[in-house]
Amino acid sequence: MRILGLDPSLHTTGYGVIEFNGTHLRLIEGGVIVPSRRAGLSQRLGDLQRGLDEVLAQLRPDVVVVEEIFSRTAYPRTAILMAHARGALVCAAAVRDVPVFDYSATAVKRALVGNGLASKEQVASMVVQALRLRKRPSPADVTDALALAIAHARRRNGRTILAATRRNGRITHGEQAV
Repeated sequence: MRILGLDPSLHTTGYGVIEFNGTHLRLIEGGVIVPSRRAGLSQRLGDLQRGLDEVLAQLRPDVVVVEEIFSRTAYPRTAILMAHARGALVCAAAVRDVPVFDYSATAVKRALVGNGLASKEQVASMVVQALRLRKRPSPADVTDALALAIAHARRRNGRTILAATRRNGRITHGEQAV
């Protein structure tokens, strides 16, 4: 299964594509979609949609995974703008009939680290480990997108399979428990 994770933003949307064969994860590609900073909202949303359409056409994922919108009461405008960006991305996937799945940040952290309150550093470390990378993907938007894709790969039968599992008397990280 080819999984595309998306970290939506009006400034820099990160994407990460992984291949999951049921037991192993493999990085296919990670990158960013950067809309014109000087353009108005509608143009930026169009840039995001066209940019994702190119990624979808080239990498042909089976599913798309996007983080759920979260909002801080002090910054409601930010949540509204993020919802616009997310909507443009979800629409691009829908036009190509690619199923879209949503995960909260807490669910992603729990799936990768085993703790819904894990730090960004801990999540990034698990992305590196799960994909057997030499260094952390850059920028952080790509790492976040890959974390979403990995979290989806670790879902089976409606249950999250934790990143840390006990196998043969030792703790292993980043393996799929069956």
